Amino acid sequence: MIGADGVRSTVRKLIFGPDEAFFHSIGTMLCAFPLARSVEGFKSGDGLMVADVKRTLTVFPLEGRPSTALFSYRTRDPEGASRKDPLPTLRQIFADLDVGGIISNALEDLATTDDFLFDSVQMVKMPCWSKGRGLLLGDSAWCLTLYSGMGASAGMLGGQVLGEALAACPHDINRALQMFEARMRPFVRKHQRFIALRSQLFVPSNRFSLWGRRVLWQILLCSRKYLFRMSA
Repeated sequence: MIGADGVRSTVRKLIFGPDEAFFHSIGTMLCAFPLARSVEGFKSGDGLMVADVKRTLTVFPLEGRPSTALFSYRTRDPEGASRKDPLPTLRQIFADLDVGGIISNALEDLATTDDFLFDSVQMVKMPCWSKGRGLLLGDSAWCLTLYSGMGASAGMLGGQVLGEALAACPHDINRALQMFEARMRPFVRKHQRFIALRSQLFVPSNRFSLWGRRVLWQILLCSRKYLFRMSA
């Protein structure tokens, strides 16, 4: 049996135990949902970021679909925060950061939809991903969080590596699972190692991190413009 049912995996709870045994909190919350309209003053394909210490709004443009709003903020009690109502919580936290009505307009769209994710950001760390003939894959086994930028890649790679291990040991499941873990763990450890640092790019925890984030984005944007001019 393979459990690939996400960071709050039911399969993991049934086979290995409660979430708390494997969760490693980043100290942040996120709320993601589709916007019902373009952000006023921006084109439909534009992305944008509104950032301050311990709180950010990022709007990701998606081709052929509504843009996605991602609210993120830091908290000392992520699990307690995840049980709150997201709309009044976000209105309170972002109340004085409403640049040009961007925040309030986005939250109006949240108020009219049931299609949203509101949860704490958790890494999953486990000493073993299998027990008997039960195995975990993807976020249920090693959640890298959105800060890694490698969640989907890790999930697809895990499926490929598992398939290759089972093909190499068709009559020895235990050996195949050992081979699978031996190949996947270095990859997972590598990308989990810097998640706390990478989270500063999404939700800076202090003024220095906010300044560094702005400088880095300016460098990236300048580099992109230079490469565009060179290609033209």
